[in-house]
Amino acid sequence: MTGRRSPNARADGESKRTRGQSEVLGVVLLLAITITGTGLIVAFGSSALDDSKQSSEIDSAEHAMTQLDSKASLVGIGSSPTQSVSLGVDSATVENRTGWMRVRVVNRTDGTTEHVVMNQTLGAIAYRNGDTRIAYQGGGVWKRTDNGSTMVSPPEFHYRGTTLTLPLVAVNGSESLGGRVRVTGDGDTDAKFPKKGNPDFRNPLTNGEVNVTVRSEYYEAWGRFFEQRTGGSVTYHHPDDRVTITLVVPTRTRNVTNALAGTTPDEMTIQGAGGSSFTDSYNSSTGAYPGSPSPPYEGTIVTKGSVELTGGAEIYGDLRTGGGTVDFGGGVAVHGNLSYGGTASCNGGPPGSDCSAVNGWQSGNGTAPDISPIGDMVQGKVTTYSKSSNNDNGGVTAINESTDTWNDSESTLTLPDGAYFVSNDDLDSSQTLELDNTGGDITLVVDDDIVWNDVNVEVTDPNGGMVKLYTSGSRFHVVGGTVGDTTTHRSPVFRVYAGPGLEVRLDDHAKFVGLIYAPGTDTNPGAITVRTQADLYGGIVGGGDTLLKAGGSIHFDRALESVDPVVGAAQNVPRLTYLHISVSHVNVTSV
Repeated sequence: MTGRRSPNARADGESKRTRGQSEVLGVVLLLAITITGTGLIVAFGSSALDDSKQSSEIDSAEHAMTQLDSKASLVGIGSSPTQSVSLGVDSATVENRTGWMRVRVVNRTDGTTEHVVMNQTLGAIAYRNGDTRIAYQGGGVWKRTDNGSTMVSPPEFHYRGTTLTLPLVAVNGSESLGGRVRVTGDGDTDAKFPKKGNPDFRNPLTNGEVNVTVRSEYYEAWGRFFEQRTGGSVTYHHPDDRVTITLVVPTRTRNVTNALAGTTPDEMTIQGAGGSSFTDSYNSSTGAYPGSPSPPYEGTIVTKGSVELTGGAEIYGDLRTGGGTVDFGGGVAVHGNLSYGGTASCNGGPPGSDCSAVNGWQSGNGTAPDISPIGDMVQGKVTTYSKSSNNDNGGVTAINESTDTWNDSESTLTLPDGAYFVSNDDLDSSQTLELDNTGGDITLVVDDDIVWNDVNVEVTDPNGGMVKLYTSGSRFHVVGGTVGDTTTHRSPVFRVYAGPGLEVRLDDHAKFVGLIYAPGTDTNPGAITVRTQADLYGGIVGGGDTLLKAGGSIHFDRALESVDPVVGAAQNVPRLTYLHISVSHVNVTSV
C-alpha cells in the first residue's frame, strides 16, 4: 500500500498546477492591458500634443499677422518709411496677385453713367497650417478653415454717418518670408477720390450710388464685416468669391409742405378765365375736404421761377419764389405772405412796391429748396419688377402674364396687395381699375406713358396699405374720371412717382386724390397743367411751365406733412454723401 497515492493527493496537485497556470495568464493579461493602455495613451497624447502645438502656432500666427497689420498701416497710411516685425513662423508667403477691390460710382439720373474710381489688386501675406489659412489682406487679417472664413482684425474701411473713408493698403514683395520681415513703402499715396479739377470725382456726392466689390478667398468674412460696419445688406456672388456692398447717395427730399412745389426756374401761371383757380388746404386725418377754402390757409406755392397771377387767381396760403418775377394782375389775392427772390410788381406798378393783393407781409428774401429728381429710383423699380420672378402678374386676371398688359376683356381690373408690372398702359373709359389695398401695400410699375381718359381708378381702403405707382413715361394725364379715394380725400395712401421731364395734366373735371412726386431738372423740366374745373386733393412736386386755369384747383392735404415723400426707396441701404479713397503700396521682404 506504500507505493500508491491517494485520490485526494492527485486532486491537490492538479489544483496547484491550475492555480499556477491562472496566475501566469493573469500576469500576461495584465501586461497586455498595461502595454495596450500605454500605447493608446502615447498615441492619443501625441495627437493631443500635436493639436495643442498646431493651435498654439495658429494663435501665434494670428497675433503676428495682427502686429504686421499695425506696422503696415504705419507705413502705408502713416508717416513711417519702414517698420519690422517678427512673424513667429518661417512658412509665410507673399501672394502678389491675389484678390482685388473695385469701387464704382454710378449715376443713373441721366441714364446710366458709371465711373470706376478704383480697381486695385490687394495682394496678401499668407500662412498655412493644416487646413487653416491666415492672411493679411486689404489692411485686415483674415482666417479661413474648412468651415469658412472669419475676420481676425478689421481692414481700413471707415464708415460713419454718411462718410466713407477707405485708405487701402496693397501688398507686394518677395514670395517666401522668414521669421522676421521688413515693411517699406514707396512714399506715395495715390488719391482716387476726390480728384481736384475733375467734376465727376468731387464731394459732396449728389445722386446715384457707390458699389464696393471685393474678390477674395475670404469674401464671406469681408461681407459680414461690410454688413456690421455699415448696417446695410451685401450681395454675394459665390461662384466667383465676390461680395458687393452698395451705398446710396441720399436724394435731397423734403416732406411735402406745399400744395405746389416747382423745382425748376420755369414760369408758373395762375389765371381765372372760365372759373376761379386757386390753392387751399385741408387735413384728411380729421376729415374730407370741406368743399370750399377754409382756414388755416396753407395752400402754399413755392417755386424757383417766376409767377404770374391774373383775374380770378387766388392762393389761400403763402407764395414763395427763389428767383424771377412775381407779377400781380387785377382781381387776384394771396391770403398769406409773399417772399420773392427776384422782383415783384403789382398791377404794372414799380418793382418792390407793396401790393394790396397780399393779405400778409411782403419781403424780398424768398428762397426755394433744391429737390433731387428720382429717375434712378424709378428705373430701378422698372428693372426689378419687369422680371416675372419679382412680380405677382401671374396671380391676377387683371394682367395678361404673357404680355404684361391689361386684360381688355374685363371691365373691372382688380389688383390686391402685391407687386405688378405693366409694359403698356391702355386702360379705357369702359374699364375701372380697383386697387384693393385692404391686405397691404400695392406696387404698380408702368413702363409707359399714362393717359387715362374718363378712367376710374379706385383705392379700396383709405386706411389700408400704401399704393405706389411708378411710371417711366413722360406723360401722366387724367382727363375726366376719378383717381384715388374721392370720398375721404385721403391722399397719403396713393402716390405717383416719376423721373424728371414728366408732363402732368389734369383736365375736364378730373378728380385726383394723392401725391404726384416728379421733381424736374433745368435740362429736363416737364410741365404741370390743372384746368377746366379739375381738382387735385393732396400735393404735387414737379417742374417746368405750370398752368392753373379755368377753375383748376389744388387742395393741399396737410396729412402729407408728416410722411416721407419718397417711400419705396431701397431699405437697409447705407447712405453716402462724402467719399475719400486712396491707395498706398507696401513691400514686404525678409530681414
